[in-house]
Amino acid sequence: MSSQVFTSISGAKMAGLINRALQRVAVAEPGIRSECVAALAEAVSRLGQDAVTVITDCDEEVFRLGYGDLAAVQALQESGVEVRQSSGLRVGILVCDDRAWAFAPTALYVQPEIHSDETPNAVELRATDVDRIMWRLSPKAREADQHRPLPAELCEEIRKADTEVGQAILPQSLLETTEAALTLAPPIGFDIARQVRVFEPYIQYVEISLTGCAIQRHRIEVPKSIQRIDAETDINARLRTTFELIEKNSAVSSKSLEDELKQLRDNFTRPLGKPWGRVLLRSARQLFDQRIEQFRQRLAAHKKSVQESLAQHLKKSQEQLVEYFLPLVKRSPPDVLLGQITTKEPSDDQIRSWLGIELAKVFPKPQDLLTEMKLDVQFRDVTYDTLNEKGFGEKLREAFPHVDWDKPFDEFDAAKARDSDQGT
Repeated sequence: MSSQVFTSISGAKMAGLINRALQRVAVAEPGIRSECVAALAEAVSRLGQDAVTVITDCDEEVFRLGYGDLAAVQALQESGVEVRQSSGLRVGILVCDDRAWAFAPTALYVQPEIHSDETPNAVELRATDVDRIMWRLSPKAREADQHRPLPAELCEEIRKADTEVGQAILPQSLLETTEAALTLAPPIGFDIARQVRVFEPYIQYVEISLTGCAIQRHRIEVPKSIQRIDAETDINARLRTTFELIEKNSAVSSKSLEDELKQLRDNFTRPLGKPWGRVLLRSARQLFDQRIEQFRQRLAAHKKSVQESLAQHLKKSQEQLVEYFLPLVKRSPPDVLLGQITTKEPSDDQIRSWLGIELAKVFPKPQDLLTEMKLDVQFRDVTYDTLNEKGFGEKLREAFPHVDWDKPFDEFDAAKARDSDQGT
């Protein structure tokens, strides 16, 4: 048996220890990990219900903090394991036969679960717990106990024991580096974090933007040499002194994408106004992410389609302008054209050629319009300042009338009161 006192306890390690137990098992901790379900159920079958004790705290805060899984508790009950309640339990105890461990359960909200003995979160317990712990903490305690009348087994353990925690003096350089880092970016007060955490499971701020897609909004200025606005045609509706390069209902237009994104935004988010912006319910986040991913796929397909057909659309727009101006120029050819031909009157081909050259000067190349098409979705968590802005509660209730906001607001007010009392 290992003589190491400082160790780590995780869900997976607990399951392995429980599987090897021959007489009894007891688990008491804030939440039960899913890794332990099968091991505990099998222990009941192997050792009997009376030999297995499971105690936990089934308060919702336990699961919000990530101490365990609600599904694990439910699975234990369904498999016939008796689960007992202990409100407020925040320490972990594991007993397997004649061995026991006291450990600090990991809140996954704060950090990942510990799996390595290099970062211990547990102390193994036995009959001589105090002596054994001190021998691993203090070289002086080991030296003093070497002269005590102890059983040979303990004398041998003292001889083999070494300092397991705090093996080196804290370097001054590390202390100064840490102090500088905390001065540069002070940690958020834990009292504030506790208050903000009340709303973190409920809402997120989200900003959605689509850029580089609105090719249909690009215009060119028609060269002054050919500007004539005196005809009643579809082209004339697009012609002022500028010309829309792409028709609004064109296949390369982003209007349908923009309409779809607006619908997606309106379906899942609500505007609270300044300073909050748009808010998304965390309960809808998974479905929202799915819809966003589907939109990204359509955006990628649209971009590919535009890349393949934009040159053709620009050519068509230029040809429309040429055909529009052709009869106007033919009826009243400008001197700038007459000065470039040898005939008295320009032919249709000459007019088309001249118009094409003039328009080519102002028409962009396809690559000039194909800027990066990008959907940007930015999430922000709630902050202490925005939660305390006047009118936040009213705006939130108005935006999401089907949500019962009394519970989080009551918890928020209670957290403020507790932290205020502790600070006085």
